[in-house]
Amino acid sequence: MASDLPTTSLEEPRLATPEVNKVVIVCTVMVIVGLTAGAYATMLGHHRAYGVFREVPWGLVTSSYAFFASLATGLCLLTTISHAYGVTPLAPLGSRAAFLAIVAVLTGAMLLGFSLESPWRMLIYNMSSPSVTSNIWWMTTLYGLMAGCMFLKFSATISGHSSLAVKIGIIGAITGVGASTNLAALITSVSDPPIWYGSQLSIFFLASAVLVGAAATALATFGTYRLQKRTLDTAIQKALHGTATIMAFMLAVLAAVTAVRLTTLFLHNPEPGRITALALLRGPLAVTFWLMEVAVGLIAPLAILLGTKLKNPNSIAIAAALALIGAFFHRYDLLIAGQLVPKYPGWSNAPAYFHYFPSLAEILIVVGALGFAGGAFLLGERFLGRGFRDL
Repeated sequence: MASDLPTTSLEEPRLATPEVNKVVIVCTVMVIVGLTAGAYATMLGHHRAYGVFREVPWGLVTSSYAFFASLATGLCLLTTISHAYGVTPLAPLGSRAAFLAIVAVLTGAMLLGFSLESPWRMLIYNMSSPSVTSNIWWMTTLYGLMAGCMFLKFSATISGHSSLAVKIGIIGAITGVGASTNLAALITSVSDPPIWYGSQLSIFFLASAVLVGAAATALATFGTYRLQKRTLDTAIQKALHGTATIMAFMLAVLAAVTAVRLTTLFLHNPEPGRITALALLRGPLAVTFWLMEVAVGLIAPLAILLGTKLKNPNSIAIAAALALIGAFFHRYDLLIAGQLVPKYPGWSNAPAYFHYFPSLAEILIVVGALGFAGGAFLLGERFLGRGFRDL
């Protein structure tokens, strides 16, 4: 564990370079652009600034929130497993995963705020008028608690209170699983789109969260060592091998579940279910499904990991990046596919599929969110980097 050191000793001088500073500046500009687009959309109205409409009320911003929320859950689980259950090969990644979980929650909160017409109402009424029967209330509350637990766990870890950090991490993991379950339940409770319906979606969300958590940690660790021009030591190589093993297993699980879900839509669902499946297979979402979700997000990373026997750090980093891209598009495909099919197909000249494409404001908001995540990661590595050496 990191020793009890003053904050100044946590700084990583090897990242105080002009190149890193330039990247941080670029990320800052991205955040400013995203916040400007979000403020513009909030003042103008989502129905005018976004590409959404009555039949398709959730778009790119909401699906991006779902991605970062799942990422935060996966990172929370990874840091807890690495410290609390004796999975010692992953221990060197625990502190970094905790910090990344905080960044992911804050990024998701930004996206959630721009997904709502009146985000301040959520802040006011979440505590003043709680609704314990609401999935979205539990989701936002539990994600907030998880973020607090990760902040306390990270603080306890870098200050040397390892026992306290483990206890807080377990609480954070429990709240994270609950938050992810409620996020899935928020979607599955809407039974009209068959692709959303089913209790197995909660398991799918949790497995995907573990995948993206392991992928983000592996990619961040590898990237940090490359930025510092350091050689990966034995402990880090073993840790990356552990994350690669988790990634390979989860990729295989998700590939199987995806095939089963599509088969179920064809064989055991009424006409809307088959139409929804066709939207992914050969309809308006075919490119993002086959290219980004299946080829880039499932087949390519699994082939890379198995082809290199989970041992090559460069290949692990590439596979992790591809898995993250695929998971991002999976959230997009899942959310949009459930809305493109008309509720009453064939009535009043309804189209086979509604048309949705993200507006410029939506794209810029997501760009801003990515800039925030990237900038926060680099600043954390710069000023807290030595606290991540959890060896």
